[in-house]
Amino acid sequence: MEDLVRIPVYPDTELPQGNINFSSRYPNLMTENKKDLGAFYTPLHTAEYMVRLLRNLDEKSRVLEPCGGDGVFVRALLKNTSLKPEQIEVWDINPKVKKNIIKFGVKFEIKDTLLETNFDGLFRPVFTHIVGNPPYLNKQSLYIKKNKNKLKKIYKEIGANDTYAMFLYICGNLLAPNGELVFIISDTYRTLRIHKKLRRWLLENFVIKEITLCPSSLFKNKGTMVQTSIIYLVKDNPTKNSKIKFNDCRKNQIGDYNGKIWEVPQLDILKYPDYVFYFENKKKLLTLISSTEKRMADFLDGGLGMHTTNNKKYLALIVYPGERVKSNKGIKNFVPFQLVNEKNKWRIYHKTGGNNKYYKKPTYAIRWDEESIKKYKMLKGLEKYKDRQGFIVSGVCSNLSARIASRGALWESNKAMCFFPKNPKEYPVYFFIGILNSKPYNEMIKIINHTNSIQIRDIKKLPMLNFSKEDIKKVSSISIFIISKLKRNPYFNFKKYQEEIDKIVLKYIN
Repeated sequence: MEDLVRIPVYPDTELPQGNINFSSRYPNLMTENKKDLGAFYTPLHTAEYMVRLLRNLDEKSRVLEPCGGDGVFVRALLKNTSLKPEQIEVWDINPKVKKNIIKFGVKFEIKDTLLETNFDGLFRPVFTHIVGNPPYLNKQSLYIKKNKNKLKKIYKEIGANDTYAMFLYICGNLLAPNGELVFIISDTYRTLRIHKKLRRWLLENFVIKEITLCPSSLFKNKGTMVQTSIIYLVKDNPTKNSKIKFNDCRKNQIGDYNGKIWEVPQLDILKYPDYVFYFENKKKLLTLISSTEKRMADFLDGGLGMHTTNNKKYLALIVYPGERVKSNKGIKNFVPFQLVNEKNKWRIYHKTGGNNKYYKKPTYAIRWDEESIKKYKMLKGLEKYKDRQGFIVSGVCSNLSARIASRGALWESNKAMCFFPKNPKEYPVYFFIGILNSKPYNEMIKIINHTNSIQIRDIKKLPMLNFSKEDIKKVSSISIFIISKLKRNPYFNFKKYQEEIDKIVLKYIN
């Protein structure tokens, strides 16, 4: 059996005492399926690995599982330690899991851990060990939206952005001095700016013993590709000798937790930009990001795009001469390429992300008439970019990927960001495309944001190196050449030309 990651339901008030009609009190819990709830399962081998990380378990230990599910962590604790059932306490918001927990003889309480746990009172529960797999819900979820004001008040020190981060915070506060916590959580906390406060709080209040980066496909057969990490920390003040052990198992087979080991002095991370949990040996790049005064934000504008509110209605697939096009993602409208931009009824629309560097033939067009425009969600002033040449950066991609935009095109806000040089004569659009596709800039973006979801602020935060006029011209010329070749042949191999740009960029780093 495996452990269900619980997704909280949405109580308006604290749970009353006595008998409760849960089907009426928590209707979402009774009707939503696992996918709608964001429910995933923790493999037993993962739970057992996490339990083995815990130290100093003895007859005086008091252990908490704050989101119990079907009890895989309880089973792992009882199987792999000398703990007795009465030493283990389990909480969960879902009354359905009760029968799976109490059969082990442990203490069990139905509660919304995030809203109903008092860790400021004199009689707060204090645990020597906490282990679990908290739910993954972001600030767009119904739970966080409905309880936004309460959560912001309770979690003001770190922000109410993700449930897993809030679980980490509240359980860290429930630990006794020298207490230990092991959680498996989404690894977005390592670099995303929204978790900057969380990182600082962790670094200053705990000794982080180990962070295991889980195999990338750990949850693939559960219906999600969320990247996870296991964090093991101790409630103690870090010292200059405290080192975080990073165990990189991302390329390992599922169940193999013998990864490549990196060690980083914990207090050093407090000097990193935004306190990113970065562990690879790229100190020069870290220094650049931290110290360089000039940023991309000083040289680029643009970024935010728009939403149609109804892609099926307002988008069309572009049909090029001699090509046949099938409907895609429910879009069944078609428009010949020669009619795009004619009398402004259709405009090219950059919608997709992906790893298309330098050039990608436009796929979509958007209706551009007065009635349609009224329905769109977009910032005022978007039209000021109509006559400027910009470039697209993929918002959803495993690396930094830039390509030329169609002049006068519109673009989607999330998957495709469009930027425009503020001074195109001195810094041409082709120059930015070349350097952003380079290896050094790809390494820098992974320090700022290691996930596959690149944000506008991540691009604008990148350092601008002191490129000479000659090198700006060289990079621009190579980019123009690559783009011209890709327009004729989408399979053109530009690797050796990209390496030339890489060498130019590296001159300003080494």
